[in-house]
Amino acid sequence: MRAGARLTGREDFMGHERADGSRTIRMARRTFMTAAPVLLAAGTSGAWAQAPTIVRVGVLNSLSEIIIFVAMEKGYFKEEGLDIKLERFSNTADMIAPLSSGQIDVASGAPTLGLFNGSLRGLPLKLVADKGRNSKGHGFNAIVVRKDLVESGKVKSAADLKGLRIATASRHSPMEQQLEMALQKVGLSNKDVEIQNLDFPDMITALDNKAVDGALMIEPFVAIAAKRGVGVRFMGVDDIAPDFQIAGVIYGPDFVVKQPEAAKRWMVAYVRAIRDYLAAVGSKAGKDKLIVVLKKYASGTTDASVLENAVFPGFDPDGYLNLKTIEASIDWYATRGLLKAKPKLTDLADYQYLNYALERLGRRERAQKVQ
Repeated sequence: MRAGARLTGREDFMGHERADGSRTIRMARRTFMTAAPVLLAAGTSGAWAQAPTIVRVGVLNSLSEIIIFVAMEKGYFKEEGLDIKLERFSNTADMIAPLSSGQIDVASGAPTLGLFNGSLRGLPLKLVADKGRNSKGHGFNAIVVRKDLVESGKVKSAADLKGLRIATASRHSPMEQQLEMALQKVGLSNKDVEIQNLDFPDMITALDNKAVDGALMIEPFVAIAAKRGVGVRFMGVDDIAPDFQIAGVIYGPDFVVKQPEAAKRWMVAYVRAIRDYLAAVGSKAGKDKLIVVLKKYASGTTDASVLENAVFPGFDPDGYLNLKTIEASIDWYATRGLLKAKPKLTDLADYQYLNYALERLGRRERAQKVQ
């Protein structure tokens, strides 16, 4: 058992029990941050008298997991009669099989090609809530450019990226789409740069060794690159594509069929935690509290000087997904011949659980529908 992971994220977490009772499923090569809760906000829901329902939640080593940890720390799941068991994964793709077979009940992941193709194949997996977005001031994803290229004046705008070597996490990832959206603003495309696929920790090494000129990265790696003096936050995705959806909460078929009431109550706890997080992240004092709890729960870096400069993800206060950016992602894949057909949003997303939670908690904004 160990309190956290090394910065490189190369150690084997297979089968290690964690202090918070979670269990890691696979080796995690990427040191995304798992996160922890805020100590702010009031509750509205009462305790359930019956024995708690166990809900197995798959999580990634990503800072956007913070909402789940907020709900756990504040006791919101417990108040809803739920006992959360965390199962840790290295990427969304590894969650699909256990989610489909009922080994886990809830997962999180980006709206990716794999999810879209799965929907076309009839996999009954639904996006049910916001799991993080690049809202204004919350550019969790960003283009990072080598510091020497920026300081020398060689790279001043997106147009100067032409011909450069840019790293992304994987082929046909949402980050490739985000990169192209930035390039299209200046009349370029991904064909005008040399794309290399690297894990996030390796991107920092490649920037340092000048093996790449830039990278599309997530936090906290953007902040780590800046602290090490190898890269500069050049352009946040909140400036490239405001409110671009990072990830969504996904419910598995067994959970919604066998435990529909638990699925509703899980969402109540989750939305309460979103609102706590949003109340905290906008101020230095609130962010400092987040950093304290990140240091308690994180499996990635716990360096306060890094976390203080990391840009935290945004969330919709009612938990709704940005379906427009998901549609844009579908179109992007389809125009490249990567989808045989376009999946319907009604097959991808379901707001019934979110609407139940909002009926109990009250809405902050107008109701939305999946169409």
